[in-house]
Amino acid sequence: MFASSVESMARSVMEQLKRVRRGPALVKTPSAWARAEFGFEADARQQEVLDTDARRVLLCCSRQWGKSTVTALRALHFAEHHPGTTVLCVAPSQRQSGLFLEKVQRFLKGPVVRDPREAASVKLPNGSSIIGLPGQEGTIRGFDNVGFLILDEAALIEDSVYTATRPMRVLSDGLLWLISTPHGQSGFFHDAWHDEEAGWARFKVSAAECERFRPEVLAQERVALGERMYAQEYLCEFLPSDLQMIPGHLVEGAVTDDEEPLYETPLAG
Repeated sequence: MFASSVESMARSVMEQLKRVRRGPALVKTPSAWARAEFGFEADARQQEVLDTDARRVLLCCSRQWGKSTVTALRALHFAEHHPGTTVLCVAPSQRQSGLFLEKVQRFLKGPVVRDPREAASVKLPNGSSIIGLPGQEGTIRGFDNVGFLILDEAALIEDSVYTATRPMRVLSDGLLWLISTPHGQSGFFHDAWHDEEAGWARFKVSAAECERFRPEVLAQERVALGERMYAQEYLCEFLPSDLQMIPGHLVEGAVTDDEEPLYETPLAG
């Protein structure tokens, strides 16, 4: 009996050692986790976005590709694997941030619990919260140590909101995702996308890369929207707005640091 007990303990120790050795292999990637937990089968590009280990991400993609669903899954995965953390989703309006939370809630099991700080929120059993806020610079301040900051429809959010929210994840060195379809040639999303030295991980997905879109439906959209709007909404092109008289690339091309100033600024006093 004693020998049997010792043998059982030895097997238990060996199993624990195996788990320690395997370590990270036991941790599912976000895409594998989404498949196992919810039956979500990500396509190749969705899997690439879900599983990126980049801390700062730009996701520029076609309308209806599923950017909010993919990001909601990544937010939920992060919240479940980082107890006590805050995931903050900022969108142009409360309705839009609420839609993001609805996508999160579809994947949850059991009744939804709210964070007492915010009505538009989800509180997980491990103490983590996912909160949705409208992009209003005057009322959005106050959060700190945010583990994951998401700006949904970032091209439609004011620059002042971006400036106000970025410091919220500095203490935690939290994840920062800007997700959007292009909208014009100005604003922080446009600038970040075209700043090659800023250190972002960039993912661009046009409708042509998505097998879920039927070609005949896209052809109808091209006719209905016209070439210009179709290029923006489905091909992810940053186009001049109707009020922009000179395209952005012409303005940028005309600026140089090599020319001598026409005059020297006189010293004060």
